[in-house]
Amino acid sequence: TTAAMSVVSSEEVVAQLRGIERDVEVLQHENVLTVDAWEKALANNEGASGAAFAKNLLLKDKNNKLYYVLALSSTEVDLKIISSRLGLGKKLIRMAPPEALTKVFQVPEGCLTPFALSRPSANKVALLLDERLKTEKKILFHPLRNDQSVSVSPEGLEAYLSTIGHAGHYVDFYFKDFKVSKDNPPDLKSIADQAGAYDVLKEENLAPSTPEKKEKGKGKDKGKGKDKSKGKPKLVGDDVHELLREILAIQDREDEKTIRDLESRLNGFKNVAYTRGYVAAKEEIKRKIA
Repeated sequence: TTAAMSVVSSEEVVAQLRGIERDVEVLQHENVLTVDAWEKALANNEGASGAAFAKNLLLKDKNNKLYYVLALSSTEVDLKIISSRLGLGKKLIRMAPPEALTKVFQVPEGCLTPFALSRPSANKVALLLDERLKTEKKILFHPLRNDQSVSVSPEGLEAYLSTIGHAGHYVDFYFKDFKVSKDNPPDLKSIADQAGAYDVLKEENLAPSTPEKKEKGKGKDKGKGKDKSKGKPKLVGDDVHELLREILAIQDREDEKTIRDLESRLNGFKNVAYTRGYVAAKEEIKRKIA
């Protein structure tokens, strides 16, 4: 067996890839956080011509196990179906918290890449590969930083994963007519069983998204629902990152209840925006007439 290698820099990633495929080229562009921005950044770059863009989804289940979905940008990933196929029952997988990137993959936001699986801390992550990746000649990835891209063949990716000792599991994400029964057990359950739990992702070990400080001796209800560190009211729906994670987690579901829930969250966010604007305008008027 080949000993796994730990990568510490983007230069090291590129060097390893060139040891597998000599024609690996590093494409420079601005920092990108979404696939859309990535496609625009490389729209006129000849080095990206003919290469497919891959999306990276990092998911977490209730047992704090991580599932890294690497798929073509056009592939629809239904979290409800995937949860069922993994044998998670009604406990749907969700988008993993930001801490998973920094503590497990040791990369900042927007830099998730299969090359980060070389980190020893990522050895318990289950890697689900889109079956359609095999149909592409070249696929674009970030080499641990989102202002650079490299294109690698599917065979080159498999060879790299073999080099670092992290096997991936090819999955047909378009297989959606799936119902668990006694005669039809979850076909991906073995993947979930092999994945390991991460204690660092337990809720008690995560930093709260909107920390709240309590003041003593100020009355039972005084200051309730406020962030004392900033002196501003804490409003429902005020966490943009939390809202984005919820939207991404349910983007491929079309059931009526999900749509209603999403509309409710978006309305809450809209109300927050209106309230913030009103408060800002009121303070400005006070300042001018003072």
